[in-house]
Amino acid sequence: MGPQRDRRVPQDDSSADLAADVTQGSGLSAWQLRVAVVRHYRLVYRVAYGLLMDAHEAEDVTQEAFLRLWQRGGSVRGTREWLLTVARNACLDRLRKRRDYSVAEPEEIDARSDERDPAWHFDQKDLACRLQALIGTLPEPQRSLIVLFDMHGQSGEACSRILGLSVNQVKVYLHRARRRLRRELEKSS
Repeated sequence: MGPQRDRRVPQDDSSADLAADVTQGSGLSAWQLRVAVVRHYRLVYRVAYGLLMDAHEAEDVTQEAFLRLWQRGGSVRGTREWLLTVARNACLDRLRKRRDYSVAEPEEIDARSDERDPAWHFDQKDLACRLQALIGTLPEPQRSLIVLFDMHGQSGEACSRILGLSVNQVKVYLHRARRRLRRELEKSS
């Protein structure tokens, strides 16, 4: 028997570029796809869910993104950003097809058992519901920016590459989206 390879999945995202791990011309191995799934699945799913507000469709979009990665055979640079771009585009296609931008009820907010007043938990859930509904009404690319930047912590540079915008455009759209959300929340209070 030959030496055994270490099969632990690296948790460090600094080497997110799978193409660097792929040997010349051999494509993406099943192991490399597994590494990509472990590293990026939750983020891709959360972004898809944030845009679609539907768990089943978000799951489909996430799987579609990883299937496309597999089909590309490892010829992808910047795997995380590429996956987020594919997922966002798939979400926008689904939204265009359904032509229904209504927002589903958000998932339950984790009401930790602490010493706070039960009314506080109700207010937090109500605020989250209103905020998610308002995010669903934002025009593109503002909606995508709020989901990517504010909800999932992507950098401005990453958002610009994912959305195909300049960094300055990202800043302007984020400012406009936040201002609109703030104004709408104040109106409904």
